[in-house]
Amino acid sequence: MKDEKAISPVVGIMLMIAITIVLGVTLIFFATAFEMQEPAPFVAHSSGELVRDVDGGDDQKVYLYHEGGDCINLSDIEIVVDATEVCGERVKLVNLPAEHVPYVGVALSSENIEGNEDIFDKSSDGIAGAIKEIEFSTGELLMFRINSGENACPLKKGDQITVKIIHTPTNTVIIEETLTAS
Repeated sequence: MKDEKAISPVVGIMLMIAITIVLGVTLIFFATAFEMQEPAPFVAHSSGELVRDVDGGDDQKVYLYHEGGDCINLSDIEIVVDATEVCGERVKLVNLPAEHVPYVGVALSSENIEGNEDIFDKSSDGIAGAIKEIEFSTGELLMFRINSGENACPLKKGDQITVKIIHTPTNTVIIEETLTAS
């Protein structure tokens, strides 16, 4: 009988070693199987304003200022304009930077807008700043114009919209500004 009891500790030790090896291999597999994703760019400080385009007119210019942090590649972002409270519209600027259009210059096209295209001024005068460039760097601004005409989004003094810049590779909101129409 004494010989049979000596096997139990040996079997227990062997099982513990086997379990440890299986857990170690499993952890190594999971640690190396997942790709490490780059973090979203860090924007230390941003600001924005919504400014009437022309005295007496209803078109508004959206200015977003990048005041501190990492450079942002425009090809990695979407700009979401949420005006659902004002006119029931939520639209996106995508596929940035805006491209050169023959006889017009750098302007927005249908490929740059998801949602109601009439909201944005697609002319070369309707955009300015980094929206035409490859990167949005510290000290720069993005500008685009929101139309007020038919099928667009008329903004009256005091109306608020929210503008978000989303880093698409990480699906992270890197800038969010609530702007009030002047």
